[in-house]
Amino acid sequence: MRNILGLLLILVIAFTSCEGRKTQNQALSESIEEFNKKVTLQVDVYEPETYVEQEVDTLFSNGFHIKIKAYTDMTNSVLFTKIKDTINYQTYYRQFKINVLVEKEGKVIYKQEFSKSKMNTELGYLPNLNSGSPIYNFYKHAVLKSIQIDEELSTEDAVFIDIAYAIPNQDYIDWQKLKIDKSGKAIFTSI
Repeated sequence: MRNILGLLLILVIAFTSCEGRKTQNQALSESIEEFNKKVTLQVDVYEPETYVEQEVDTLFSNGFHIKIKAYTDMTNSVLFTKIKDTINYQTYYRQFKINVLVEKEGKVIYKQEFSKSKMNTELGYLPNLNSGSPIYNFYKHAVLKSIQIDEELSTEDAVFIDIAYAIPNQDYIDWQKLKIDKSGKAIFTSI
């Protein structure tokens, strides 16, 4: 009987001494979770970081003189956010404006400035496109990737300029070709 009473006394002491306290690891992990919920850090990144300007001035033997100027639009950008380890990375991809000037034998036949909204209209990037379309959301997320003169296709009657738009960090690039004939008529076609 003494053994049973002794065992019962030990069990009562063992159960009453356990207050349900947390271990150090549990307390630390709960404290970290609470901190992460309250504190968020934000990192702003701009692509490109500063104003960028690029000019191309090309003179063809067929009498065409092409000037293309692409420069950063410091007021318009596309925002992409990514949260990693309680840090909110906000990347602003700046849009570009494009000036295209084409002369034929010293006479200006085409002069146009393109902003993102004007390019949306010209290239058919619309907000009502089907979500299955490869250019879905291009009207608001795409940025200029490349603009270059296609010297191989340029002839006596026309010059061709390749323009590429893409959504940052995605594989799909939408290539467009701008054809400007000797009378100054411009036509965009998708490649």
